[in-house]
Amino acid sequence: MTKINLFVFAAHHLSGNIAAQRFKGLLKYLDPAKYRIYVFAREPAPGAPAATLPPTPGITVLPLPGHCVGSESSAAASLLTMAAAFLRPLPFLFAGGAGRGQPWLVRALAAADRLCTEKLAAGERCVAIGTYSPIDSLVAAASLASRRRIGCLQDFRDGLVFEPLGQPGRLRTWMRQLIERRVVAAANLVTSVSPPLVADFQRRYPRKAAATLPNGYDPADFAAPGNATTDDPRVAAILARWVPAGALLIGHFGRIGASDGSASRSLDFLVDALNASPATMANKHVMFVGELTQQERATLERARFSVSVLGPVERTLALQLMQRCDKLLLLTGSRASCATGKLFEYLAAGADIVCVSGVRNAATAILAETGAGRSLLTGDGAAAGDALRAALAPGAADAQRDIGPYSKLAQAGMLDRWITDMVQP
Repeated sequence: MTKINLFVFAAHHLSGNIAAQRFKGLLKYLDPAKYRIYVFAREPAPGAPAATLPPTPGITVLPLPGHCVGSESSAAASLLTMAAAFLRPLPFLFAGGAGRGQPWLVRALAAADRLCTEKLAAGERCVAIGTYSPIDSLVAAASLASRRRIGCLQDFRDGLVFEPLGQPGRLRTWMRQLIERRVVAAANLVTSVSPPLVADFQRRYPRKAAATLPNGYDPADFAAPGNATTDDPRVAAILARWVPAGALLIGHFGRIGASDGSASRSLDFLVDALNASPATMANKHVMFVGELTQQERATLERARFSVSVLGPVERTLALQLMQRCDKLLLLTGSRASCATGKLFEYLAAGADIVCVSGVRNAATAILAETGAGRSLLTGDGAAAGDALRAALAPGAADAQRDIGPYSKLAQAGMLDRWITDMVQP
């Protein structure tokens, strides 16, 4: 049986952000006897921290230089990529050049096209996968799939049209809609992180297959806490410095309003509710690990309970700190589709999760489904405050929790079935 070649365009693959973990932890669980995987990643900028990836059978990661559409590139520098969404042969016309300013899209497609041509000539099957963000990855997958007439999966995570980090403005919104429409047109299957987002794709593109590929956790990332062979010595040092001895530790990891501005209001509610009940926070400490906005830091300055703000730390250290928490705090806002990546790492970390949210959303549904924690809505006023205080009381997590469907191992099985169906004659 001939192998299936996957050409995965993931510009963010070598970064340390949570988006990178989506496919980084997934691909390694595909059967190397069945798949040969090429990941086209963006080479980290000089001085930027780069992810360390252990060698994995069947997976080749190709770090390529070049700018992508985003805050670090000018509008002029991004024109080729945006134009390529509409004129798919365009980037291949520039593939022979070697200019220093060549976009990542051109370099990635040149490398992928050579490999794809070789594999197709050998009678092997090929599939292109684009993983947002940036849009360059989606455009690359659409371009290769159209040129070589191969299957295409476009994974949007929680972008493009509904990307909260996109710059505002009618023109930019219109352009995002047009580009989304073009990259979806080349896809055999569109995936996104939560059922509300998938339902939106199905409504707007009724002739396209769409499926939920939730974020998840990689079982290999979670060793038993307290294991001297795996614990980073910095974990004990951080806890000794910031957490009062014997205190119940409540941890929040990652961004809040920087990813979803409405989630900052949940932080406001949390601080007000805990300030109003000093007895609730006796012998408890709240630790924030990750990027906070200036306004969120100002909110925490008025906290009258024990709290610390560590700022961002490397992912492996953050995961070990998660496993040392007694409670894990999730703050979401008014987006019904919200299923933030940190939730799934929280699930695997094992502590009881307390979600403060503006609305019932995908995250609160997952907590109810898995039995991994409790949710409360800021709009419930005094009742929400009472629920928060009860949720933060000492107590074991639900023994009936079932988080198996959110393991990357289980999700790799879903991806395998989708790709297998895609290449059937």
